[in-house]
Amino acid sequence: MPYRVTVREPLVVLAPAKLNLGLEVLGRRPDGYHDLVTILQTIDLSDRLVLEPAPRLTYQPPSGIGDELVARALRSLAAKGVVIEARLSLEKRIPVAAGLGGGSSDAGTLLGAFVHAGLPRSLATPIATQLGSDVPFFLDGGTALARGRGTDLEPLPPPNGWFVLVVPELTLAHKTRQLYAALTPADYSDGLATLRQAERLRLRQDLDPRLVRNAFLRPLLAFEAVRQALDAFVTAGTRWAWPSGSGPAVFTWCPQREAAEQLTLALETSGLRPILTAPLKPSWEQVRTAITVEQLH
Repeated sequence: MPYRVTVREPLVVLAPAKLNLGLEVLGRRPDGYHDLVTILQTIDLSDRLVLEPAPRLTYQPPSGIGDELVARALRSLAAKGVVIEARLSLEKRIPVAAGLGGGSSDAGTLLGAFVHAGLPRSLATPIATQLGSDVPFFLDGGTALARGRGTDLEPLPPPNGWFVLVVPELTLAHKTRQLYAALTPADYSDGLATLRQAERLRLRQDLDPRLVRNAFLRPLLAFEAVRQALDAFVTAGTRWAWPSGSGPAVFTWCPQREAAEQLTLALETSGLRPILTAPLKPSWEQVRTAITVEQLH
């Protein structure tokens, strides 16, 4: 069924980064993907999707990124008969290929904006799933337990506290594919630690650092930049730091902002560029007034 999506007034939609508050790989699936148990958390580090009224769709991807996920999402919507009347641009602020989900958020948040404005979720979700395992999460964002490929989602209450993250300088072609290929059965686990962490969140308890896992830690430790970043966290006084996603971003959690600020200063003193951030639950109120979705007959 065709739909028309019309942007009636200018708006900026924040496409937030995510952290994996634990990421366990259970094993390889027959379809070539891996079975995961992970907790996904959007944070207040965001790209910006700028939408303006226009008689037809125009979109120019950011320079140097190429055929990224927003362009693919727009093509998939067009193939489903969705007509978009908007001028769209994307301002990148999330480090690229860092394990923070920037590209997935850009596409998933755009699809989420259209869904929250009235586009059927049943139309958008298959597109999101085809684009990538993280993309469906960003249709809503917030906090979620993800299982299967990462697309089976259960919303959770958000954690309290603050996150401090560092993105080591590491450039790998097809990074996620390479790191998944580097996993061995020794990196697999049963997912129980992450499931226990999810239960703590359901009960609105603090994160337990002892339950944080990431299957990519071992292959990431092969890279000096990652080792140096993790060592810097320890030197700065943290008890733990883990990768987010397939890295190379590493982060820790602080229950109090003062402790997070002190850690940020200590990491800056060591020559790193830490980012102090907090959990974010996206708000979709603005898109409901600025975007109109109508079914075409």
